[in-house]
Amino acid sequence: MDLEIFAAHLRALRQKAGLSQEALAARLGVSAQSVSKWENASNWPEAALILPLARLLGVSADELLTEPTPREEWERRWQEIEGECWQRGDHAALLSLAEAALKEWPGDRAFRFRRANEEYQLAALTEDETERLRLLHLSEGHFSELLRESPDYEDAGVMLVQTLLGQGKRKEAEALAKKLPWREKTELVLRRGKAREKALRREITKTAVELLNLLQSDGSEEACSLTEALLSAAGEPKALVWYALNLRLQHARLRGERGESEGTMAALEELVNVARSYVPPRAPEETGALFDSLPAPPSPQEVWLWVRGALALDCFAALRAHPGFPDLEREAEGHLPA
Repeated sequence: MDLEIFAAHLRALRQKAGLSQEALAARLGVSAQSVSKWENASNWPEAALILPLARLLGVSADELLTEPTPREEWERRWQEIEGECWQRGDHAALLSLAEAALKEWPGDRAFRFRRANEEYQLAALTEDETERLRLLHLSEGHFSELLRESPDYEDAGVMLVQTLLGQGKRKEAEALAKKLPWREKTELVLRRGKAREKALRREITKTAVELLNLLQSDGSEEACSLTEALLSAAGEPKALVWYALNLRLQHARLRGERGESEGTMAALEELVNVARSYVPPRAPEETGALFDSLPAPPSPQEVWLWVRGALALDCFAALRAHPGFPDLEREAEGHLPA
């Protein structure tokens, strides 16, 4: 082995062992400058240091002094950049290296796992949703292949559960977790995933409320369309019930102003249906908890009174002759709690 190959080999072994130049030097009783010179191919370690050096690096003296195989060279390259790339968040570089290694060693399990893992890590960093899902889909496929080939591959199984959660496939993740033998680890992944989803929903709701307040103060047709899109994207969570109801009321108002009788009635009917979905008839006392995420939770009675008030607004007076309007009004009134 020539000096330059030894220097690169030594540096890779030291990094793999998790030792800094200073830590290795202290354990050997030499200066950090000496270790630096070895790794820069300036000179060789003294013969008396070879055996203790090998022991500290977790290899034999022969392994320390033997030129790495091509596969070991790939491993050296990985160990050389992994720590720095993780610190910078440069998972694209690690993914490229894993893919390059697999062109020469397509069946290598370690690099196949690394490729799947870097796809997952890169997905977590991208802001492009399409690209994020593409990377997660690739990661899922690669982890699945590893698990099929090696059912005892714990790291691949746990990461597959995590990748499914990242794509919103909670049911699939839970079903897989039940089949895998590493219940403690997979349950931990599921709990963390649920906590992240809950935190994300809170952030979505918080942002949605801020935007909805702005939109509802506008009251225009365009604002209604944006409100509808926002509620749809947020899934109309219970915390946004008032905005869901008010959207239908705004639709009814705008259509009423344009003299669109049927459109106004349709919006009113939808309003009552939305309210009914949150406050089921004949069981209003059981629904208070639905609003516990609002700053000042309205009672079930207040919800129905709000709907009743909406139906009785002056701007709808001209519609009372509509065949369906009295029935709708009586139906809403009939569900008012005593």
